[in-house]
Amino acid sequence: MKMILLASLLLASLSSMATVRIEEELYVVGHHPELARELARTQTISIDHVDSHGFEVYGPRGTSRFLEGRGVLVYDMNSRQNKSVNWANYPTYEQITAKMQDFASRFPNIAKLTSIGKSVQGRDLWVLKISDNVATDEVEPEFKYISSMHGDEITGRELTIRLIDEMLTKYGTDTQITRLINNTEIFIMPSMNPDGSQARRRANANGIDLNRHFPEAIRRHPNTTSGKQPEVAAVMNFQASRNFTLSANFHGGTIVMNYPWDAKYEVHPLDALVQELSLEYSQLNPEMIASTEFPRGITNGAAWYIVEGGMQDWSYNFHNDLQLTVELSHTKWPNYAEIPGFYTSNRDAMLRYAELIHQGAGIKMANKRASGTVLIKDSNSRSLGSFGFQRGEFYKVLMPGTYTFEVTSGGAKKVTSITVRDAITPNGNYVLVQ
Repeated sequence: MKMILLASLLLASLSSMATVRIEEELYVVGHHPELARELARTQTISIDHVDSHGFEVYGPRGTSRFLEGRGVLVYDMNSRQNKSVNWANYPTYEQITAKMQDFASRFPNIAKLTSIGKSVQGRDLWVLKISDNVATDEVEPEFKYISSMHGDEITGRELTIRLIDEMLTKYGTDTQITRLINNTEIFIMPSMNPDGSQARRRANANGIDLNRHFPEAIRRHPNTTSGKQPEVAAVMNFQASRNFTLSANFHGGTIVMNYPWDAKYEVHPLDALVQELSLEYSQLNPEMIASTEFPRGITNGAAWYIVEGGMQDWSYNFHNDLQLTVELSHTKWPNYAEIPGFYTSNRDAMLRYAELIHQGAGIKMANKRASGTVLIKDSNSRSLGSFGFQRGEFYKVLMPGTYTFEVTSGGAKKVTSITVRDAITPNGNYVLVQ
């Protein structure tokens, strides 16, 4: 049996359409770094939250027998769920929907609710836009938060709802919140996997791990929604319709900021920046910054464990959207009474991280339908890469400093110098290119 399963896993790893279907949820006991790396590369098994005590494994039927055949001690996580958790106190999907609709109804000038698609079971995938001229698509830095793509990692859903509530109710009285909303287009998606959360499980209603289901650049997957689960396809289409350049996705199971890359051991081309962004968040979260497991409360994704098909790497590889992963709570589904404390621990960090979208620079074209490329060089003439743009605008989060933007569009090239500061610029730090 173990040889048959191993052969099937290896064959699946060669397929560009490989998908993690979750039929068993296991915990491997003990320190097995080589096994963790081997499983992570199969594309049919997910591993999660690796530490010296062991790691989680999610995979098809037969995974437990395969692992036991390797002499590994495993147990079924479903058989050891904490029965003391009060599930009933958490709001239902219908209650979350009503709250989101109420936000849009009470604050129509700064909040706009949109369904970007539907889940497997037909639930709307809600995104709330927050901005001062919310009905207008302004040229402003675009930021987003997405939570709970793993349905059983619920803390982020509750924290993003609380963040929305505070931002809307304190607009006009809280200086930090008001300045952020007036100069930014903010999009918040509290629940990417509502079917999973309703069932209190990691996968969507088809049993698929959504955070192993995005196109993977190292496998040269095409950036297409063909064959993708509806929740992933909806996010992919939504991303393609916007100009996001900084985002974060919320998970649970430990407390740490995870920065790219997730799928490869190479240093990210903006490594100093992604570490700085991570620290900006962690230092405002008392438990995160004091972590004894992760120095300064941050970690490189691949150095922790490999994730292929993740949303974090996909966002930057295909859309120039620098995304970090925030692990919010050691318990994936904590007692509801603990949620206010988690919000207190993360509130300042969530606002500060959103503000960091303004540590950047961009160009807006006189022709709003223009497309092209932007080559960015730092003050030492070192190239940071060439990036495509469309719909007449481009923006990039960068370290403070002065940069040269070489803009090529319609056969013409124009060069402009832009200085990046850690400060909110009215409507964003853009230069008009004629």
